[in-house]
Amino acid sequence: MTPEQARAHAALILIQRLVHSRGLTVEEAVTAVAQCSRREPGPHTDLVAAEATAVMAEALAPVRAFLEAFAEACRPMIQAAADAMAELGRALCTHPHRGARPDRPAWASPYGPPPRRRR
Repeated sequence: MTPEQARAHAALILIQRLVHSRGLTVEEAVTAVAQCSRREPGPHTDLVAAEATAVMAEALAPVRAFLEAFAEACRPMIQAAADAMAELGRALCTHPHRGARPDRPAWASPYGPPPRRRR
């Protein structure tokens, strides 16, 4: 389906819903949808926006329900991972050599001096 076909299909759905649920005539609904697509103000353009919002809410309701159920199912696993990371962080902070004096200055590399460039 091309973008133009998708827009035409969406316009037909909105027109049908405006006629059935908002009580507009077919001519009023067509005019209101056309005005919205041209971004012109009109007497029923607010109804088009409200109906488009309702269509999207109905279409996304199953997705929203799935995401909420998924988040609820993953909550114990995420909590366990967070607890394990916190415990690891505490274990690393209490390392026995922490705060001990190093055997070399902080600027000295354990790999020796950098190689000299040859010209």
